[in-house]
Amino acid sequence: MKIKRKKLNHKNSGMLFILPALLVVASVMLFPLVYNIVLSFFEKTIYSPEWKFVGLEQYQHLLMSDSFLNALKNTIVWTFFSVLFQFAIGFACALVLSQDRVKFRGVWRCLIMLPWVLPAVIGSMVWKWMYHSDFGILNQILITAGFIDKALPWTGSKSLALISAIIVNTWKMFPLVILYIEASLQSVPKSLEDAAVVDGANSWNCFKVVTWPHIAGTCKTVVLLLTIWTLNAFTFIFVLTGGGPGTSSQVLSMFIYKEAFQNFNFGNAATASSILFIIVAIFSTIYIKSSIGGDES
Repeated sequence: MKIKRKKLNHKNSGMLFILPALLVVASVMLFPLVYNIVLSFFEKTIYSPEWKFVGLEQYQHLLMSDSFLNALKNTIVWTFFSVLFQFAIGFACALVLSQDRVKFRGVWRCLIMLPWVLPAVIGSMVWKWMYHSDFGILNQILITAGFIDKALPWTGSKSLALISAIIVNTWKMFPLVILYIEASLQSVPKSLEDAAVVDGANSWNCFKVVTWPHIAGTCKTVVLLLTIWTLNAFTFIFVLTGGGPGTSSQVLSMFIYKEAFQNFNFGNAATASSILFIIVAIFSTIYIKSSIGGDES
């Protein structure tokens, strides 16, 4: 009986060791979340010390606000095209680098991973100089190559500002896709590929029948992760365009920042944050279920 008691205590002691860390993480994460949700039901500005309960009025106001709807539209465009280009370029590069006939693959991998390891602020500042209408190297290259006749105001144009940010976001994140896909490609049994070739399968059929079933789960996970990260992205927009010109490149994260720290409308910012939290939570739930399903399969 004594031996069993010792084993039971030893088994349950693990929870006691991690309990302090769990309490700290819960307080750091749950308190701001609950505080933000509660604040979204109150009208609160820096000029008014009192909290005025308004219920769902702020949600209704935001969902009918042109500035918020514009930020929501920009967020959809920003997320869709960023994830599309990140995954497409990363997937193509991963397929090329996985080929044995490619020489110096280690060197290419190191060079391609540089955007990912470079801090986002530094990378954004470099691109901001490259986009400069007077001194930027990007305009010089395009003019020299004959693609354009005069310099383009990449970050100063309403039609180009969001596109410019999408390019930088794609440049920053596509190496991560390569990392995931290449790791997944290494799990494809070589014997199955050889058997498919012996049976007369061409490259496309071999990829469709053998390779894709092994990497489909990873691809789905990568797309969901990229979507969650892009929805929360703030650095690229903030450094490159600041949400401008006007509100042409203002996404939800930038809208929340301006409402809270420029307009000092904390209730409005909390409401927008809650809406963004709901959107991200939906994709996070899909990702978690996908991960659990993948592990079980």
